[in-house]
Amino acid sequence: MSYQFYKILHLLGLMLLFFGFGGLLISAYARVELKKAARIMGFVTHGVGLLFILVSGFGMAARLGFMAGLPSWIHAKIGIWLVLGIAISLVKRKGYIGWPVAILLLGLGTSAAYIAINKPF
Repeated sequence: MSYQFYKILHLLGLMLLFFGFGGLLISAYARVELKKAARIMGFVTHGVGLLFILVSGFGMAARLGFMAGLPSWIHAKIGIWLVLGIAISLVKRKGYIGWPVAILLLGLGTSAAYIAINKPF
Protein backbone atom coordinates (compact mmCIF):
# COMPACT_ATOMS: atom_id res chain seq x y z
CA MET A 1 0.00 0.00 0.00
CA SER A 2 1.11 3.52 -0.66
CA TYR A 3 2.45 6.09 1.78
CA GLN A 4 -0.60 8.28 1.09
CA PHE A 5 -2.97 5.44 2.07
CA TYR A 6 -1.15 4.99 5.39
CA LYS A 7 -1.22 8.73 6.00
CA ILE A 8 -4.99 8.91 5.45
CA LEU A 9 -5.48 5.87 7.70
CA HIS A 10 -3.31 7.58 10.33
CA LEU A 11 -5.47 10.72 10.21
CA LEU A 12 -8.65 8.63 10.36
CA GLY A 13 -7.26 6.91 13.46
CA LEU A 14 -6.53 10.29 15.02
CA MET A 15 -10.09 11.44 14.35
CA LEU A 16 -11.55 8.26 15.84
CA LEU A 17 -9.29 8.50 18.89
CA PHE A 18 -10.36 12.04 19.74
CA PHE A 19 -13.98 11.28 18.82
CA GLY A 20 -13.98 8.63 21.55
CA PHE A 21 -12.25 10.92 24.03
CA GLY A 22 -14.69 13.74 23.26
CA GLY A 23 -17.84 11.71 23.74
CA LEU A 24 -16.75 10.28 27.06
CA LEU A 25 -15.22 13.51 28.32
CA ILE A 26 -18.25 15.67 27.55
CA SER A 27 -20.61 13.22 29.22
CA ALA A 28 -18.39 12.96 32.31
CA TYR A 29 -18.00 16.74 32.53
CA ALA A 30 -21.76 17.28 32.17
CA ARG A 31 -22.31 14.47 34.70
CA VAL A 32 -24.66 12.73 32.30
CA GLU A 33 -24.96 8.98 32.66
CA LEU A 34 -24.63 7.51 29.17
CA LYS A 35 -26.47 4.43 28.07
CA LYS A 36 -24.31 1.36 27.88
CA ALA A 37 -24.30 1.39 24.06
CA ALA A 38 -23.07 5.01 23.99
CA ARG A 39 -20.25 4.25 26.45
CA ILE A 40 -19.24 1.24 24.40
CA MET A 41 -19.21 3.41 21.26
CA GLY A 42 -16.80 5.83 22.96
CA PHE A 43 -14.46 3.06 24.07
CA VAL A 44 -14.59 1.24 20.72
CA THR A 45 -13.85 4.35 18.67
CA HIS A 46 -10.92 5.09 21.00
CA GLY A 47 -9.54 1.56 20.60
CA VAL A 48 -10.07 1.34 16.83
CA GLY A 49 -8.46 4.77 16.46
CA LEU A 50 -5.42 3.59 18.41
CA LEU A 51 -5.21 0.46 16.25
CA PHE A 52 -5.39 2.49 13.02
CA ILE A 53 -2.72 4.88 14.29
CA LEU A 54 -0.40 2.00 15.23
CA VAL A 55 -0.80 0.05 11.99
CA SER A 56 -0.57 3.07 9.72
CA GLY A 57 2.35 4.53 11.66
CA PHE A 58 4.42 1.41 11.21
CA GLY A 59 3.25 1.21 7.57
CA MET A 60 4.53 4.73 6.93
CA ALA A 61 7.79 3.93 8.72
CA ALA A 62 8.25 0.88 6.48
CA ARG A 63 7.51 2.95 3.36
CA LEU A 64 10.14 5.48 4.46
CA GLY A 65 12.68 2.69 5.03
CA PHE A 66 12.94 3.15 8.80
CA MET A 67 12.20 -0.41 9.87
CA ALA A 68 15.88 -1.37 10.15
CA GLY A 69 16.38 1.20 12.92
CA LEU A 70 13.64 3.48 14.16
CA PRO A 71 14.69 7.11 14.72
CA SER A 72 14.23 8.69 18.15
CA TRP A 73 11.25 10.78 17.04
CA ILE A 74 9.31 7.60 16.23
CA HIS A 75 10.09 6.27 19.70
CA ALA A 76 8.70 9.51 21.15
CA LYS A 77 5.52 9.14 19.09
CA ILE A 78 5.10 5.54 20.27
CA GLY A 79 5.42 6.81 23.85
CA ILE A 80 2.73 9.42 23.24
CA TRP A 81 0.57 6.71 21.63
CA LEU A 82 0.91 4.59 24.79
CA VAL A 83 0.00 7.55 27.03
CA LEU A 84 -3.05 8.31 24.87
CA GLY A 85 -4.06 4.65 25.19
CA ILE A 86 -3.88 4.78 28.97
CA ALA A 87 -5.53 8.22 29.09
CA ILE A 88 -8.98 6.73 28.46
CA SER A 89 -8.95 5.55 32.08
CA LEU A 90 -8.22 9.14 33.17
CA VAL A 91 -11.21 10.34 31.14
CA LYS A 92 -13.39 7.61 32.65
CA ARG A 93 -12.36 8.29 36.26
CA LYS A 94 -11.58 12.02 36.32
CA GLY A 95 -13.40 13.37 33.28
CA TYR A 96 -15.67 15.42 35.51
CA ILE A 97 -12.87 17.96 36.06
CA GLY A 98 -13.18 18.85 32.37
CA TRP A 99 -10.76 21.40 30.96
CA PRO A 100 -7.53 20.18 32.57
CA VAL A 101 -8.09 16.71 31.11
CA ALA A 102 -9.06 18.15 27.71
CA ILE A 103 -5.96 20.38 27.64
CA LEU A 104 -3.74 17.41 28.56
CA LEU A 105 -5.18 15.33 25.72
CA LEU A 106 -4.90 18.15 23.21
CA GLY A 107 -1.33 18.83 24.36
CA LEU A 108 -0.40 15.20 23.76
CA GLY A 109 -1.96 15.27 20.28
CA THR A 110 -0.23 18.55 19.45
CA SER A 111 3.10 17.19 20.68
CA ALA A 112 2.76 14.13 18.45
CA ALA A 113 1.96 16.36 15.46
CA TYR A 114 4.92 18.66 16.21
CA ILE A 115 7.28 15.70 16.48
CA ALA A 116 6.01 14.16 13.23
CA ILE A 117 6.27 17.39 11.26
CA ASN A 118 9.57 18.78 12.60
CA LYS A 119 11.40 15.55 13.58
CA PRO A 120 13.42 17.44 16.23
CA PHE A 121 15.54 14.43 17.28
